[in-house]
Amino acid sequence: MKARLSIHVPDEAVHERELATPANLIIGRDPQCDLVISHHSISRRHLRLDCAPDGQWLVEDLGSKNGTRMDGRMIAGMQPLSDGAWFAAGDVYLRLEGIDSTTEGARRSEADRRRSSSMIWNQRLRHGGQGQRLIGDLLQGIVETADAERGFLLSRDREGEWRVRACFAMQPEQLAGHAFSGSRSAIERAIAAGRPVYLSDQRDRAWLQKQQSVMDAGIRALLAIPLLQDGRALGVVYADTREAERAYTDLDAQLLDALVEHAGHVMTALELEAGLAEMSALLQIGSGGQSAERGPAPSWSRLTGSQLRAVVS
Repeated sequence: MKARLSIHVPDEAVHERELATPANLIIGRDPQCDLVISHHSISRRHLRLDCAPDGQWLVEDLGSKNGTRMDGRMIAGMQPLSDGAWFAAGDVYLRLEGIDSTTEGARRSEADRRRSSSMIWNQRLRHGGQGQRLIGDLLQGIVETADAERGFLLSRDREGEWRVRACFAMQPEQLAGHAFSGSRSAIERAIAAGRPVYLSDQRDRAWLQKQQSVMDAGIRALLAIPLLQDGRALGVVYADTREAERAYTDLDAQLLDALVEHAGHVMTALELEAGLAEMSALLQIGSGGQSAERGPAPSWSRLTGSQLRAVVS
């Protein structure tokens, strides 16, 4: 039976690979391996995945430096993998699941729906309004595409502190006033690496539970995407959710990359217009906008009360 291998590399979107049977795969850092995982905790030839004639999947460590673990224990010799089993190679977590034709059809239909929705958002941003309306559409599009609960657009002030420039939530109560209550550590890591950071409860539970801001907000998965221009960080797009079992995949990264490109243009325009360090208006958007597939979101001039308010920072 075919299987799907989910590869959870720290700070990266989940990489998914379909494995045909019969199979005998060498996984490691060496480019000659059947499946290459480029992470410092992975040995050049780290482990073997084998599918027996009866369809049983087996895993074997190949004498790697950091070992292969199941249920927190190092394995020795060939070990059977049950459907949906988790195992770890160094700091990389992997999950093997059998592919069922019915659920796979539904999965592909959902992926097609999300691609269509992302295209609609990109068209709206490309041909939409300016200023506040554009920022509102941008954040709503990112939150809906990421299947998150809230999103923030942040930049540094003159003192180097991160400031919220705009925020959107599916429900108004998911925003703590206009303060940022997400993970500043994830933002700093994204800026330092110059690339997106993705974290999920399934893979990064230990790290997430060490972050007090994350624990207080009940965050289970998050993303932080730096907005870069000529190597300079203009700001960060951040989104998170309290939903369990959420994992951001390569598809999420692909769809979000297209939207975040618009965010870079927005930040550049704002910087030219007023200077990000001197911006004093904070725009807070609450729920009430319609999804991209149900029609246009209400114009900002019609958002009232908890949905839109200016705050002097």
